[in-house]
Amino acid sequence: MNTRPVALPEFDAPPVSEVALAVEFSPLENWRSTHAGLYWSLISNTYPQSETQPPLPSQIEKYGEDFWVQPAVRVEFVNPDVSRFWFIADPPTKLIQIQRDRFVINWRQVKGDETYPRYSKEMRPRFEREWNEFKTFVSERKIGTVAVQQCEVTYRNELLQGKGWNAFSESLALFAPWWKDGTDGFLPRPESLSVAGSFRMPGEHGRLHFSAQHVRRPADQREAVQFQLVARGKPASDSNADILNWLDMGHEWVVRGFADLTSEQAHQLWKRKS
Repeated sequence: MNTRPVALPEFDAPPVSEVALAVEFSPLENWRSTHAGLYWSLISNTYPQSETQPPLPSQIEKYGEDFWVQPAVRVEFVNPDVSRFWFIADPPTKLIQIQRDRFVINWRQVKGDETYPRYSKEMRPRFEREWNEFKTFVSERKIGTVAVQQCEVTYRNELLQGKGWNAFSESLALFAPWWKDGTDGFLPRPESLSVAGSFRMPGEHGRLHFSAQHVRRPADQREAVQFQLVARGKPASDSNADILNWLDMGHEWVVRGFADLTSEQAHQLWKRKS
């Protein structure tokens, strides 16, 4: 059951360019790259294209003294069994990503003008459907036990030049006042800026990470501020109900965090209605 509060901030024209719902689990002990091909054969009618990508690193949230311990950097020789596989729909706004310890569904803009289909209406039901099919595949093939370690909700937003700002310094007005004039007033407004941080959820349920970076989009070389929010944490159990409940909570933190970190001027631009 969806326990997400009804009254979340809502925008008619949000700047969302990509969304991902993900589950990280302990590496499947019997996983081989050939299983990716077998799985693809089950979904190829919907996802007719495939790509091979480097694996995503594990990013388990730590607490207490472990928070300050930097993860060890590991260098692995090329091993196809640890690769990440993309299965891409037609049109390519939807994809599934899998690797031996990860399952991800994405929605993304490709042309740059596609409308985000919304979490409750499409992303959540699609995740539940695809996740159940993947778990059934793993069970029937006896690939291993899906021991869930963490869930993740990612929203990437692109605040494009020409939509609320022209010179980069004007884009800062789209955010809550993180940046003001310096103490002595000597420095001008910044020419560029990259900032990141995190907020801890109560009860060690996870964290909300955010980052904002001045970029030039590869697709059209247009300037943008890429504003990303990632909620990451461990559900109460491996059950579908607890996974979905955590994703609902992660989504709530992303949406409320987005509203809190952006300005009223930006909310008018994006047509906030609640």
